[in-house]
Amino acid sequence: MKITKVKGLAMALAVAATVLTTAAPASAATVRTYTYTYTYNTRTSLASLLSRYYPQVQITWYTPKTTQTTVKQPSQPTQQTQQPKPQTPTSAQQSPQTPVSGLTAAEQQMLNLVNQERAKAGLQPLQADLELTRLARLKSQDMINKGYFSHNSPTYGSPFDMMKANGITYRTAGENIAGNQSVQAAHTALMNSSGHRANILNANYTHIGIGIVEGGPYGMMFTQMFVGR
Repeated sequence: MKITKVKGLAMALAVAATVLTTAAPASAATVRTYTYTYTYNTRTSLASLLSRYYPQVQITWYTPKTTQTTVKQPSQPTQQTQQPKPQTPTSAQQSPQTPVSGLTAAEQQMLNLVNQERAKAGLQPLQADLELTRLARLKSQDMINKGYFSHNSPTYGSPFDMMKANGITYRTAGENIAGNQSVQAAHTALMNSSGHRANILNANYTHIGIGIVEGGPYGMMFTQMFVGR
């Protein structure tokens, strides 16, 4: 069963051993050359030692050249992985599988099923509206309590009367109701009905309230309230 109503417009030093060499200067008489390979703490200490025992010797220091070679390593290419920027879903871009706080497990399941159908049809998912959800639960409970199955409630009137009385604004609105033993069975029955299917796949709707209450002659009572804003 379907009711539709339109209202208004709408992320290093190199290390090398040092060889020390001393040589006596040439003289007119005799030339003597002394060569020492010596390891000592410092040159100053060695010079002091030599000058003490060989005061006539002139000391000349030779320091072998030390070549420091720096091997340049080839630079590694920098691999940059560009992470996709996370997108914050808007009300029309929310994932059909995103859990909505405030819904029961059964209501979340039905919301997922509805949005899966819309995705297959190339439509934007419906955003769960918790105030509409509250009204849909009241409607389902009212049908159980009063023993009726109709869009017109003896308690709340039409779905549009109920929305207006609770401050719900919309450009277009509709309602689906069902009685069945499971969420999947109810969804299948709704999709097999042209009028209910039209509501589920209405491109003008943007929000939905789903109220599921256990009880009544069918086992569970389902109310879907749709609005387009």
